[in-house]
Amino acid sequence: MLDVVFKWLKCILTVIVVTLLLERFVFGFTIVQGLSMQPTLKNNDKLFINKLVYLFEDPHRGDIIIFHPPIDEREDELFVKRVIAVEGDHFQIKRGNLYINNKLIEEPYIIHEDYQDRLYSLTSGIVPKGMVFVMGDNRNDSNDSRCFGFVPKKNIAGKADFRIWPLDTVHAFSSK
Repeated sequence: MLDVVFKWLKCILTVIVVTLLLERFVFGFTIVQGLSMQPTLKNNDKLFINKLVYLFEDPHRGDIIIFHPPIDEREDELFVKRVIAVEGDHFQIKRGNLYINNKLIEEPYIIHEDYQDRLYSLTSGIVPKGMVFVMGDNRNDSNDSRCFGFVPKKNIAGKADFRIWPLDTVHAFSSK
């Protein structure tokens, strides 16, 4: 009888350890807090995060990523934003329009309202090696690369692959 109990405990402990390792290094879940990614993501949406993808490939334009912002007092937080430009891209935001490598980019995912041209610190330039430029889909209500600068790839915790909650809005995200 004692042998059966030890086998069950060993099995349960193994499942717990494997689950914790998978959640730590392979996948995770997060809850969206805020309005910066509307209309794509809403407050309290639950996301499935792929933590392995960027070990094998670089982020692509259009990817929705989870990352630690390059802001000293907020580096322990996680932000969710869309990759707008990748290393080597020349980007420019002019009158609310996005240009990548001098080509106007259609962005059907953003909130279409009058763009509020604030005194952002970064609205044009070339993305340095090892970095990405990110913005929220709700351009008038987003703390993003226009404010805090480029995001080092090493700060990226993962890619949002799916919205898993609420159930009536389950959706797979694609950067293509």
